[in-house]
Amino acid sequence: MCARFLSSSLVLLGFGWLGAWSAMAQAPVQAPTSTPTQPRALPTGPVAADVLPGADASPRALAEFVALARAQSPLLRELALQVRQTRLDSLRRRAQNLPQITANVAAVFSPTLGAYGYDQAVTNGGNYASVAQATQPLLNRQLLNNDYATLGTLGLSQRNAGRLSALDLRRTVTDQYLLAYAAQSQLGLSRALLTELRQQDQQLRKLVEAGIFKQTQYLSFYLSVRTQEVAVEQSQLSYRRELGTLRGLCGVLDTTLTTIEAPPLPTRRPLTGLSAPALRQYVLDSLRLGLERRAVGLAYRPRLSAVLDAGLQSSQYQLPALSRSLGLSGGLLLSFPIFDGRQRGLQLQRLDLSEETRRGYRDFVGRQRRQQYAQLLSLVAAADALLTRLRQQLRVAQALVRASRQQLANGDAAILDYLTLVTSYRTLQFSLVQAENDRLRSLYALDYLGE
Repeated sequence: MCARFLSSSLVLLGFGWLGAWSAMAQAPVQAPTSTPTQPRALPTGPVAADVLPGADASPRALAEFVALARAQSPLLRELALQVRQTRLDSLRRRAQNLPQITANVAAVFSPTLGAYGYDQAVTNGGNYASVAQATQPLLNRQLLNNDYATLGTLGLSQRNAGRLSALDLRRTVTDQYLLAYAAQSQLGLSRALLTELRQQDQQLRKLVEAGIFKQTQYLSFYLSVRTQEVAVEQSQLSYRRELGTLRGLCGVLDTTLTTIEAPPLPTRRPLTGLSAPALRQYVLDSLRLGLERRAVGLAYRPRLSAVLDAGLQSSQYQLPALSRSLGLSGGLLLSFPIFDGRQRGLQLQRLDLSEETRRGYRDFVGRQRRQQYAQLLSLVAAADALLTRLRQQLRVAQALVRASRQQLANGDAAILDYLTLVTSYRTLQFSLVQAENDRLRSLYALDYLGE
């Protein structure tokens, strides 16, 4: 689409050259009548700090975008609610260890028709009961503590997942923020170059009218100005797209094209070991597997409960019989497994496989983090060397452009040579912006690995 747009623009410019050529052949050089509308508030520096008017409703700093993204994230909200649910599960487990009281009411009549019917020795002709029963587990402290520890480990895993998700969200927002800031910087450079070319255009017209330069040379410069105007519009569209993507990640509804602040330099910290969220999860998984292994052993221990019931039970529904059937009973219930098809051994083997999987992931992620940290350190060192070289070349190119501009004003330099220098200077500026952006991304990646 961009190539098609540039082709159409060049065709239109071609017709503009013909008209300008005819006009200059009959009259002194004048300003082209097809000049587009002037952009407003053109910056004079390499970074567009005040390219466009701001809006108070939209965040402008990296910390504001990150805070807003965390507040709007449904995933972080879900993980926080899961932690609260685990707390409720812990209270629910505590309640399960309290006496459980149930009420049972039965009114069953077993009639006999002649010689047919249920055996009276079994049914007593009916069953009329209203009994309240209470059950209390006994001597289950180890099982209860293991369940509490399992729920506690689950809560720690959920908090660690929330911390890891928040870190990933901050990394995503930061990367997009750096892309948006780089697009904003390139827009500022494009606008600054356009301002310089337009200022030089006024001087060249006077020199062409004085006969110092040829009209064909001026048309080449005129084409460069029009091309730079298109480049400014493309840079503005690129910045709008990157800024819109950043706002979409943070849930910002504002669509105003505003400027953003320069990202701060992150603190470089050493590589974090097992306390990092990415590795801490495997530590918590080890605790969980150990508790599951202990739960398997506790499930095969005898279980003792105290039972107590009170109410009435009678085989007759007449009131005198019911009044004499009030009573209570109590005792102990003991249960223990004898044979379950060797399920215990199968469960333990399954846990062994899970532990082997956990160790494999832990070792791989640890090696991967060390490799990434070393690679990022080398990238930062290479970026520092590249930035030093680019700044040196920029100083030389800036001096050449300044000297060529003075010579051009006196008619001692060719317009094409000046345009070549300006193009090289612009390319170096864009390369500097890209190199600074790459260095910042590497520094932030090191900062993430240090958490």
